[in-house]
Amino acid sequence: MLEKEPQIDLEFKQNLNGDKRTLIATVMKMGEKEALLMLNDVTEERQKQERLFLTDRLSSIGEMSAGVAHEINNPLTGIVSLSQLLLENNPPDELKEDITDIHNEAQRAASIVKNLLTFSRKHAPVREPMQLNGVIEDVLRLRDYEHKVNNIKVKTQLAPNLPEVIVDHHQIQQVFLNLVLNAESAITESHKPGTLTIATSRFNGNVRISFSDDGPGILQENLNRLFDPFFTTKEVGKGTGLGLSICYGIVTQHGGEIYVHNNADRGATFVVELPIESS
Repeated sequence: MLEKEPQIDLEFKQNLNGDKRTLIATVMKMGEKEALLMLNDVTEERQKQERLFLTDRLSSIGEMSAGVAHEINNPLTGIVSLSQLLLENNPPDELKEDITDIHNEAQRAASIVKNLLTFSRKHAPVREPMQLNGVIEDVLRLRDYEHKVNNIKVKTQLAPNLPEVIVDHHQIQQVFLNLVLNAESAITESHKPGTLTIATSRFNGNVRISFSDDGPGILQENLNRLFDPFFTTKEVGKGTGLGLSICYGIVTQHGGEIYVHNNADRGATFVVELPIESS
């Protein structure tokens, strides 16, 4: 093949000491029987391209979602309000169950609309210096009862003297809560007691927060799709596929990164990295 082409470029992925890298192999003809092989690591370049592509896609879908959500929200508000009014007027027993179902399903639809509006929201966050260990502890207090009921053990490895990060408190709390809920879901799907481990550390000018579960892990073909809008592995009616997309949008708006990998033994780990000098 080199007899016709003076240079051949081949891009491939290689696992190097547990780290997946993207490499380009360049083969150049040097003589009649000689060739030069050069390997170029383009992992960071490809990751930046993927992040830009996903950000553009999130922006486009966000604009569409906002329009759809607003159009649905008005009639949905009427259904919720009127069904609530009917229930307060003590309808006959043969109608009460049906009206209750209408009210509950309308509220579920309203929750989906709320997620769509959150996903598409464009307002600038209100940011201030924040100690992230405290935000994590607040989230865990919110979920303490559910962890006890579902027999989920929580381990924390929170680094002392962690630097403050300039973030929007409510947005970052939403990210952490979504990731905790995601870990809970993975553990309960395994139908066994499980452990959620949350760790914080300082790493390369960032504060790194990891959420690890010992659930079933993530199918290899789904790893690169988890942050896509509306992608979900849950059953119909149990997830909108927006939670991780919202997390991705919030973290990237803060100048950070969010990614996921399967653990060596079992389960998966979601990692959030936020720059210490973010603004």
